[in-house]
Amino acid sequence: MSLTITVEHLAAIAGRTTPLMPALAEWLNRLCPLYEIDLPQEYCHFLAQACHETDHFKTLREYASGNAYEGRQDLGNTQPGDGVRFKGRGIFQTTGRANYLELGIKKGRRDMFVDNPELLEQPEYAVWSACEYWKTRGLNDIANHADSDVLKKKHKGAVLDLSPVEYISYRVNGGNRGLDERKKFYSIAQRVLTEPAAPRLVRGRALARKRAKKRTPSIKRNSTRSARKSRKTSSASKAKSARASRRKL
Repeated sequence: MSLTITVEHLAAIAGRTTPLMPALAEWLNRLCPLYEIDLPQEYCHFLAQACHETDHFKTLREYASGNAYEGRQDLGNTQPGDGVRFKGRGIFQTTGRANYLELGIKKGRRDMFVDNPELLEQPEYAVWSACEYWKTRGLNDIANHADSDVLKKKHKGAVLDLSPVEYISYRVNGGNRGLDERKKFYSIAQRVLTEPAAPRLVRGRALARKRAKKRTPSIKRNSTRSARKSRKTSSASKAKSARASRRKL
């Protein structure tokens, strides 16, 4: 059974509530299980990255203008204005003409997001685009590694030794930008998504004990009433016998 993500979960990870959270929670629950992102550990990594990329689940569009991406061949920005037009959008901040085009192809409508890049600012497509990225990059396999595992990754000609959260951060961001915050959100997500079960169990047991205590006086009162009734019946029987004896005399 997959984990259900709530607004309370998102707020706890981000440290605040935002107007986007109800819609994001809805689409996370609809789409993530379809991409086999459904275990607490997988959600911890996935949401940690999303929380950073969206500025605490506050925006689905990059704050910067996008001019910095102008002419970036590695992003497929081959036409004037592509940098601004295809700046970061979605919960993983999909960037560049090539990536927008790839998403349209996956939807079966090649130019869907090229012609309408703002679609990725809608919660449904914002979450879906991240799920697609997660799946095609095999990040569930990385997410299910133990935190202590050391993973090798080539980056700019060097081979790096990375933890799972570091490895995923490099894949999502393309580098180590915001790495400390991503790690922080991951740590918080672990507490929020993997530890609440025990406190709930304790509260459940405490409630059961409390209810049992409430029932106990009722049993005692019933026993007391029965005892009183028995005494009254016994006294009445004795009095009746005494009256009968006097009449015989």
